[in-house]
Amino acid sequence: MAHLLLAGTFDRLPELQIILGHWGELVLFYAERLATMEHAAGLAKPIAHYLRHNLYVTASGMFLPHYLIRAAAVVGHERLLFSTDFPYQYREGGKARAFIECCGLEGSSAGWIETLLIRTRKMVRFRPGADI
Repeated sequence: MAHLLLAGTFDRLPELQIILGHWGELVLFYAERLATMEHAAGLAKPIAHYLRHNLYVTASGMFLPHYLIRAAAVVGHERLLFSTDFPYQYREGGKARAFIECCGLEGSSAGWIETLLIRTRKMVRFRPGADI
């Protein structure tokens, strides 16, 4: 992902949208470091712009509140999607919803959860009859 960012991919393809699993595959934790390279890379916009306009991020079943807070800070609430890493990190009994409801992220109310699920359904194609 860092290579795509620094190679100017989003300057050439500004409508390109990428979904990153596992809380951004560490890219979000290197956002400041990548930003120090944006001028040398000759990018048209700051790295922060591409992170907020071209990336969506999902937890992939890693229910860690501090990762969620970091992801929301870097890409914004509206760029968060819901997913699990089924069957590897599947947790039965509503643990995913409980995580979102109790994570401490501002706006993690029932309305926000429904918005998150609706956004995910729009972005990802599910097999007929499947639900999240």
